[in-house]
This record gives sequence, structure tokens and C-alpha cells, in this order.
Amino acid sequence: MLQLLNVRKSYTTADFTQVALDDVSVSFRDNEFVAILGPSGSGKTTLLNIVGGLDHYDSGNLIIDQISTEEYTDRDWDTYRNNRVGFVFQSYNLIPHQSVLANVELALTLIGVSRAERRERALAALAEVGLADHVHKRPNQLSGGQMQRVAIARALINNPEILLADEPTGALDSQTSVQIMAMLSKIADDRLVIMVTHNPELAERYATRTVHLSDGRVIEDSDPYSPAEANLRRSDKQVRQTSMSFLTAIALSFNNLMTKKGRTLMTSFAGSIGIIGIAAILALATGVNDYVRSVEEDTLSVYPLTIQSQGMDLTSLLAMSSDMTGQDDSSPASSGDVHEVQMMTRMFSSVGSNDLASLKEYLEAGGGGIDGYVNSIQYSYDVTPQIFRVQSGGGVRQVNPDTTFNALGFGGESSANSLMSASMSTNVFSQMLDDPSLFESQYDMLAGHWPQGADELVLVLTPNGGISDFVLYAMGLRDPSELDAMVQQLVNDEPIVTPDGTRVLSYDELMAVEFKLVNAADFYSHDSTYDVWTSRRNDEQFVNDLVTRGKTLKISGIVQPRAGVAASMLTPGLHYTSALTHQVIEQAASTEIVQRQLADPGRNVFSGRTFADEAENPDTSGFDLASAITIDQEKIAAAFTFDESKLSMDLSGLNLDLSGIDLGGMDLGALGLDLSDLTIDASAMPSLDLAEIVAGLDLEVDTELALSVTQQVVTGYLGFCVDNDLDPVDATTNFPAFLASAEGQQITQDAAGIVDLDAIGAQLQTLLGEYLQQVMVTYLDQIVGQFGATLQTQLADALQTQIAAALESSMSQLATNMSSAMGIDQDAFLDAFQFNMDEEQLTQVMMSMMSTGQTSLDSNLRRLGYADLAKPFIINIYPKDFESKGRVVETLDDYNAQMQSAGHDEKVITFTDIVGTLMSSVTDIVNVISYVLVAFVAISLVVSSIMIGVITYISVLERRKEIGILRAIGASKRDIRRVFNAETLIVGFVAGLVGISITFLLTIPTNLIVESKYNIANVAQLTGQAAAVLVLISMGLTFLAGLLPSSAASREDPVEALRSE
Repeated sequence: MLQLLNVRKSYTTADFTQVALDDVSVSFRDNEFVAILGPSGSGKTTLLNIVGGLDHYDSGNLIIDQISTEEYTDRDWDTYRNNRVGFVFQSYNLIPHQSVLANVELALTLIGVSRAERRERALAALAEVGLADHVHKRPNQLSGGQMQRVAIARALINNPEILLADEPTGALDSQTSVQIMAMLSKIADDRLVIMVTHNPELAERYATRTVHLSDGRVIEDSDPYSPAEANLRRSDKQVRQTSMSFLTAIALSFNNLMTKKGRTLMTSFAGSIGIIGIAAILALATGVNDYVRSVEEDTLSVYPLTIQSQGMDLTSLLAMSSDMTGQDDSSPASSGDVHEVQMMTRMFSSVGSNDLASLKEYLEAGGGGIDGYVNSIQYSYDVTPQIFRVQSGGGVRQVNPDTTFNALGFGGESSANSLMSASMSTNVFSQMLDDPSLFESQYDMLAGHWPQGADELVLVLTPNGGISDFVLYAMGLRDPSELDAMVQQLVNDEPIVTPDGTRVLSYDELMAVEFKLVNAADFYSHDSTYDVWTSRRNDEQFVNDLVTRGKTLKISGIVQPRAGVAASMLTPGLHYTSALTHQVIEQAASTEIVQRQLADPGRNVFSGRTFADEAENPDTSGFDLASAITIDQEKIAAAFTFDESKLSMDLSGLNLDLSGIDLGGMDLGALGLDLSDLTIDASAMPSLDLAEIVAGLDLEVDTELALSVTQQVVTGYLGFCVDNDLDPVDATTNFPAFLASAEGQQITQDAAGIVDLDAIGAQLQTLLGEYLQQVMVTYLDQIVGQFGATLQTQLADALQTQIAAALESSMSQLATNMSSAMGIDQDAFLDAFQFNMDEEQLTQVMMSMMSTGQTSLDSNLRRLGYADLAKPFIINIYPKDFESKGRVVETLDDYNAQMQSAGHDEKVITFTDIVGTLMSSVTDIVNVISYVLVAFVAISLVVSSIMIGVITYISVLERRKEIGILRAIGASKRDIRRVFNAETLIVGFVAGLVGISITFLLTIPTNLIVESKYNIANVAQLTGQAAAVLVLISMGLTFLAGLLPSSAASREDPVEALRSE
């Protein structure tokens, strides 16, 4: 039962108010055919719309089944229209882009009827109106009568209790009108049919009741119905709720968009421009980031996280650059003052020793869960295998460590400091990682196989399949004398002559090369005299025999970096396995010299001195030359010669002047002497035997001084040979040159002190005095008988005075001639010194014991090829990726924190992740650029969204009638919003797909061009996840853009919407 009580409805336009219904009260039975008649403007359609719930009264009440509608909500009216009312309009009001079947089904979708039931009921309803054969046609393919039948079928699909028909025959011919009226009349048998018409004849013929309206009032009712007042009540009966499913909304919008394919595609393309821009940027950013990441990961294999036994905090070094450029925070010096910049202090303070033994123990125990972040942890030891090659022309040549560039300060036997850059190495041999899976994928195997044992090597070519001439020199495939000559020319600052031509070698030629491995400790032999170990590297025959007996190393394979690998792990050259390093260490550990050094770690086995003593007294040595030399005293005496002729005395000037003798006191007459007969018999004089005098001399040679001079001679001679690059064994040629030098002249002068010339002069004076005394005795014996005692006394005094003066003059002459009379035979003198060892042994001992270089236990063990496996020299950590590397750094930082908290500051390690910092900076730069570009492109995306919003609003205007139809069949405001939201989502989805598709198409030529020009594959790659996100973003933006138009559509007045065209 339907009842209107005092219903009023008016429309106000500006200052004009049109009263449509004025206090209308009318009741309708549950089943009757009511025709409402009246002139235009009488309120017929308004009454129909109020009864149908499309319009709402201003006052009064509408009673439905004794339930007042005063408190109906919009949802209640929607449910009422959908479940209890069916509309048939004069203009049919079918949705043109829906099929006949879909138009009929539409009302059922609002109440959640299943698809199968919907189709079944719709087909039945169409069959009932005679349109079973037209279910898939569109409304514009039907005649007017057929479309009205579709409208009736749609109205009846929900089996409504009330059917409202507004001029159902107004647009039909008379015959069709009769058919429609007959159909309505039949429907009225079991439900209420209210029809508005201008045709009174049809009303009188088919309607069971007619109601006439005029100026909004009921002026006539052919069969009025007045239910009892007592029956009026309000009911709390729960009404059924209606809701359009989102799929239905999508179907409606999709069908609508398909009727305007061109505009939809253009709209979608316009909306896709922003998506194309962002997708292209993301594709490039993804491709570049992937390329950077691949470079990073490849770089991690070449430049892993390295922790050295002697670490440096490069952060402090980087801080120095700000000091030098004036970017530090320190206050500037006052005018006239210059402040000190502690660059060297800060640099050396940043260097510290790392306890890698403790760190190794921590890592091997899985500290910090580091195993989950790394591919491998490589422990390297400061051990260099001694590798030689037997030359085809005879002899051997050391190729690892290479000694070719020793003259330039590179290479050599000693290991570089851990802070030394690896680029300073001149060796062509390197050790591979323990885990071959880290690098095998980076290379193509050209010949052979990867090394399996300690005696196998792999030859790594350059990326273009070449091999450097330096490697060929080491392999003996080029004459190494050419390289030696070029190095020597460079050292001598001479024009460098380079060899002509290049070689082309087969794999078989390369793999035929063999090398020899020698234990470093085997180069040293023990000297029992001094209890030291001496190097025999300069003993050519010894080295040749040692190399011949060495272990043979063969090349097992040849590899080349694969195309596209940004950074390969193995450098071009020869590589051996870690098994070789461990074998070298094990062999060194079994040698006597290493065992002695380990047994006495405080003493240097090469010098016999303690390391502490060598550090405190670096300029002294423990070498005692006296113990190495045996001195022959007789040969030393024979080395000195004496020329007697240069010591002859001239006594002709000895004139005895006796005029001073006073003979006045003598009675010469009594003597009766005939002085004229006095003669001196010279033959009676004793002879002067100078040889006997010299033989009686005591030369008094100073033995200690002689040994000291000898040591000066040997040491000075060896130093002279070293300084002038001479062979000390060739003494015949080089020793005279040494004596002619300033140092040799000084030693010669010092040698003069071996014999005391003053003592020799004193001895000669004594011996000659004795001789003269004998002469005087003989002479006086001849005249003593002739002169008296007085004469004898006076004569003796006179003679003694004159002879003494003469002898003094002669002795002075003798002393002057002594140095020229005495000579030294250098060869005989050197022959007096006999060495207890040959020249080579002496050189080895002196080089070993007199070395002034800094030594330590570690340096000695490194020199002997030994290392403690528990104390690595370098730890290389190979993270899985850059994110994992960050976790590795955190693990190391946690380790440092644990050591500090435990009070073990000496175990805190120092390291700097330079590569990570640089590469992450590159990634940050790429990301920032991408963000900036995305921000710019996002502007176009926003503009596109606004445009889509405008187009959606236009669609709302175009679909106003559809809005009215949907509202008429019970669609709620939310359902209307959902329809247009679905439309914007479809447009956004299509725009996203178009943008993604175009971007994918653009990436194909982009990748081809970049790869062909720069050899970088997939520089633009849009991931599926990014594509999906972009589609969702496009849909989200269009959804936002369509909120206002969809909201406007939901607020459309259904009555006005139905009137629109």
C-alpha cells in the first residue's frame, strides 16, 4: 500500500517559485492500474518521481506499506527504488553502450545476484516481452517499441511491487502503444502500476483508476482509496541494502570508454607522457645502478675490503687536505706569524699495527655472523715463492721476485711494506683466491684447465687476448737481455734502444714454458767459525745446482676475461694457487736456519748479534777480522829491505886539530921523541862492517798495529771495490789502484808506524860509538909511548871533542838517509797475511755480519720464506654485494668496540673503505640525478592527471542521463562515484600500460646503441616491479584527479539527470 499525505513540492529558480504539488493526498492499492492525467505542468511527473523516490517532497509524508518515509536516508531510497519500484520512461532511458541483456541485468547487479542467476532472469524477462532474439544488440539497433519493451523488462527484472511509467507510449505509434498498454495492463494484475499519460483514451481503455491533477492538486479520482487512520504506523523493518560491485562499475565504465575508443586512447596517451618520462628515467637509473652495482661487485673482487698488518687511517690523511687548502676549522695565524701544520705528525700517527692473528681467530669463529655476508675471506701471508727459469743458453734467471728493475728501486728480494701500493710491484706472478668460484665465471678458458695443484699455474691474458712483453721476458719467450739493456740505458741516462717487432704465439708455445721453485732458506749456509748463516746467492754454480734440483712448475691453462666483465679479479700474468704458498711455508719451517731463528727469536742468525744490539748500535758489527787472518812474522820481516849504501858515513872531514893542546907543562926534551917520525898506521884500525851493524838492529815490529793496519787495508779495499763497482777478487789490478787512492795513502802513512825509526837511530849511534872507541884505542896505542900521560890526556880530550862533533854530524846524516834506506815490498807484505777462507767466503761472512740495515725477527722469517699461518699478513674480505659490505664494516666496527670494552686496545684494527665510499658516492649521484629528473617529469604527470580529471568531468556531463538511469534503478551516490572512479582507474591503467609499453620499446634501440658504442649491456632496463608500480601510480593519480568529477556526478539530481540529453 502506497499513500501520500499532504505532500507539497515546489521548485525555486532565482526569485520565482513554482509549486509542483500542493497538499496532495492520495492512496494507492497494492495491485491496480492507475492512470494520472492532467495538463502539462500540473505535477504529474513530479508526483511520479516522488512516489518512485527520485525526488523528495518538501512537506507531508509518503507511506509505503504503512511505513513512513520521513526518516529515509539516501541508502533507504536507493534500496526502495531497486527492490520495490520499476521505472518505464517515455524516452526509454537505456544505456546506449550496454547491450540489451546488460541493460536488463543492471538492476540485479545492485543487489548482488550471481552472474548465472542474473543472466537467467534477464533472459526470462526479455523472453516475456518478446525480445529473446535481441539480447546481444545495442539499444540503437532496436525500434522504439523494442526499446520500450527492454525498459519494461528492466523495470520488471527485480519483480518490483510498483511499476511507474512516465508517458510509456509518448514516443510510440498507435499500434505499438496498444501493445505496450496491454503489457502494462497485464502487469497490473499482481502489482501496482502508476502511469502518467496525456492520452485519456488509453487511460480509459486500460487503467482501472484515473487520477486528474491540475496546478498541483488532485481534482478528480475515479476510484479513491482511503485506508484507516489506525493502520498508519512507523515500522522498524530492516530494509535491504543495495550496492553496485566494483566489477560492475568497471564494466559500465569500460563499455562506455569502448564507445569512445579514439578519445580514450588519446586521453590515455596524454596521461602516459608523464609515465613515459618517469619510466624512462627509472629504466636508465635501474640500468645504470645495475651497471654500477656490477662494477661494484666486480670491483669488490679486485679491490676487496683489505685489512693489512700495518694499517693506516686514511680519514686523518683526508683531513690533512683541508688543512693544506685552508678549509680546516682552526683559527688563522695572526699577522706576521706562521703556524705549523702537523702534516707529517698526523700522517705517521695514523699508521698503526693491526693484530690480524686475533682478528683471524674472531672471523674463523663466525664472529658477528660475517659468513652470511661474504663470499670468501682470504688470508694472505708475506711469502714470495722463489721462482726461476732455466735459460736456453745456459744459466738461470730469477723471475719471481723479479730483479730486473732493482737498479730503478723496484722489485728485489725483500718484501714491500704493507703500506706499499700493489701497483709498485714488478712481478708477473700472483696468488689466486682459495675459492675459484669467485673468479672462474669472469674468464673464458682458452686452453687447458684451471690449476689443481701446487705445481700448476694459469696464464691470464689481457681482455683483448694479448700478453705483455714483460710477461714474455719472464717466460723466456723474448730475450731478457733486451730488457736488461733498456733498464741499464735508463739508469745511465742514455738513449734507449727498444727491440723491433711483435711476436704471435700459439697456446702450445705458451703452455710449454716451465719454471723452477726454490726454497728461499736453501740459499743460506752455516758458517761454523762465526756461527752465522751466509747467503750464497752470488755463487753462480751453487744457484744453478739449486735451481736444477728445484720443483718444476707448469702452466696448466690459459684464460681470458669474458666480454662485458667490468673488472676481472686476476690481473694479466701468471697465477699460482694458495697450495704453493702453503708448501713454501711448510718447506721453510722444516729447514735448520728457520728452526734456529724460531728457537732464538731475539738473535739474528745472519749476524750473530741480538736484534736489540743491532738497533742500539747500528754502525758496529760483530765481525772480528783478526780471527779470519793468520800473520807470518818472518814474511813481514822479509817484506822490509835495507840499503846499506845509503847509510855510508863520510869521515874524511875528521881533521884532528891539536893546536889547542897545551904542552907547556911537558918536558918534551927529556922525552927525546922524534915527532917527525910519528905516523898513523891506518891498516891497524878496526874495519867498519855496516852489514853487521844493521843485522844487530832490533826492528821492534808492533804486531797489534800491524793487524789494525791490515784490517784497515782489507776493509778499505772491499769498500773501495763496492763504491767503484770493482771485483774484489781481482786484487792484482784493483789493489794498486786502492793504494794510490787518498784512503790508501793514509793507510800507507799509518803503516810507517809499524817500525820505530827513532829507536833504530839510537841503536846505530850506540853501535857506531863502540866502533869509534875501538879506533881510538888502536890509535892511542901507537902514540901513547911517544907522549906522556899529560899529552895523552890532553890529546884524548881534543880528539874526543872533535870526533864527537864529527859523529854527531854523521848521525844526523844517517837519520836523514834512514827512510830512503828502508823499503817495504807490498806483495811480500800482503803475502804475510793468510786468510782462513777464500775471497767469496770472506765476502759472504762480511756481507752477512757487517750489514747495517734494520733487521727484525719478522723480516728474517720473511726473507727465509716462512710465515706463521695463525698470523696473516693481509686479510682480504670479499662481500657478496655492496649492501653486505656495509654489514661487514659494521661487524668489524663491532669487533673494535668489543676489544675496546675488554681493554684490549692493541687488538683494535684500523682500516678504511675507500672503494666503498667512492662507489657509493657514484650511486648517490645517480640516485640524486634520477630524483631530480623524476621531480621534473612528475610535473608533467600532475598536469596529465589534471587533464584526465577535466576529461572525466566532461564524461560526467556526457553521462548525466546514465547517472539518472542508474539512480532510478536503485544505484546509490556511492555507486555513481564508483562508476566514475572506475572510469578514471581504467584510463589511468591504460595510460600506465601505454607508457610502460612505449618505454619498453624505447629501451630496445637505446640498449642496442649503447652496447654497440660503449659495450655496456642493458643500460636501460625497466623492471616488472617498477612497471607495476608506475601503472599503480598512474591509476592512483587519475583516481585522485577523478575524485572531484565523480563526487559531482554522485550529487547529480536524478530527475534533472534523466531530463538531460
